[in-house]
Amino acid sequence: MLDYFSVSGGVFANSFSGSLRADGSLKNSGTTLSFSRDLGEGGTRYLPFLNVSWRPWDRHEFEFDYYHDSSNHSRTLNRSLEFNDQTLLVGTTLKSDFTLDAYGLTYRYWAWIGDQGAFAVAGGLQAYSFDLKLTGTVSANGSGASGSVSREGHAKASTNLPDPSIGVSYRYQFEPWARLVTDAGAFKANIGSVDATLYNFRLGVEFYPWENWAVITQYSYNKIDADVDKDRFHGNATFRFSGGQVLLKYRF
Repeated sequence: MLDYFSVSGGVFANSFSGSLRADGSLKNSGTTLSFSRDLGEGGTRYLPFLNVSWRPWDRHEFEFDYYHDSSNHSRTLNRSLEFNDQTLLVGTTLKSDFTLDAYGLTYRYWAWIGDQGAFAVAGGLQAYSFDLKLTGTVSANGSGASGSVSREGHAKASTNLPDPSIGVSYRYQFEPWARLVTDAGAFKANIGSVDATLYNFRLGVEFYPWENWAVITQYSYNKIDADVDKDRFHGNATFRFSGGQVLLKYRF
């Protein structure tokens, strides 16, 4: 009913949206920057996706997944932005470089295992590591007031966003060649200098044309909303990742 060990890889059609506020040295001084409106980021991108699961004991399972995204865009600003102690002026051509690494580590305890179905309680950690670099015309004195001197400048924000989650998992083998997979979780925690709320959901079907090989079609949704007060980054980051995944799986 459940796999001992499996490796899956494929494509994640990720529809990304989000916002970022980088305050710099003064709390709440930054402008909430929209990735789609201000940077031209977002939309659907096709990303490589990796998943590994291991069930060393009958009721205990561990799972790891990972994906990476990077993009760069140019956009003409239709408003001024305060970003990490820099004032990016209205009308500037703003160049952005954004990279993100997303990791997930999950433990499941399979409380009930039947002939066709299984139910588990789960706990884990989602972690997002991002880096955003902006280049554009900035105010030399940090103010957007009329008459201030302007120059080309650079601004950067980067940090790691770890957040635990708890949830449930369900598997149902409705045919020898097809299995339903669903997971859901959420959590709110203040860990060190990161106060975050996390939601995650997955629903899909695994098709087994052969005993050890499967094609997985599934939908995944993840959201994190984090207030951060670290040495490298002060502000808020809200990221949403959603979309379909098509994976090739090999199981032992």
